Amino acid sequence: MQQSKLNKMNSSAVENFLKNVFTLKNDEGEKASTSNLAVRLGISGPAITDMARKLASKGLISYQPYKELELTEKGEEIAITVLRRHRLWEMFLHQVLKMDLSEVHSDAERLEHQTSDSLLARLDDFLGNPKFDPHGDPIPAADGTIQRRKNVLKMNQLKEGDNAIIVRLIYADEEIERIYNHFDLQTDKRLEVKKIFALDKSMEIEIDGRNILLTPAVQKRIFCTIVD
Repeated sequence: MQQSKLNKMNSSAVENFLKNVFTLKNDEGEKASTSNLAVRLGISGPAITDMARKLASKGLISYQPYKELELTEKGEEIAITVLRRHRLWEMFLHQVLKMDLSEVHSDAERLEHQTSDSLLARLDDFLGNPKFDPHGDPIPAADGTIQRRKNVLKMNQLKEGDNAIIVRLIYADEEIERIYNHFDLQTDKRLEVKKIFALDKSMEIEIDGRNILLTPAVQKRIFCTIVD
């Protein structure tokens, strides 16, 4: 019975789990720990551990108690494929259907699990094989390679007086999406760092003629390039 349940694990849940292990480490530079994944996925630590053990038995994750999760080669291949689906769908929804950037992430989350390889290839060709999605995230190529931007800093690496342009926004969960929408933070927008507060490293920036305050938790998910 237990083996039957394991074989019938929800494929969307598995793909989402692997994708988040990958993005935590490769997009945000965070540890793929049980606690970080629990926050990211909105489920309990024991549920994360249970899933990790099941995926380890399938050869998708290297799991050791109290240690950071590591994707196997097979697990990473699946994670990159899911990312490729997600980011191509975001591009299609925004560029072709003219959907607002605030809408495309959640819809792409659903579509990423329902896309065949042949449809994905057609989608990529139709869009002209883009290298980055509307949020500035790199779109993995068909062979799994990922192009990285050069001279890019996380916002929390900027200094007072720096002028910069937003080139990438990491969409990790619904709360960060609400913050981006509230402050109308988008790629290609220019900003100036007005003040960094010593107490907690909160940062006051000027953008679109407005001054807003961003916490370190938000700053680390925004990538910029410094301009004159």
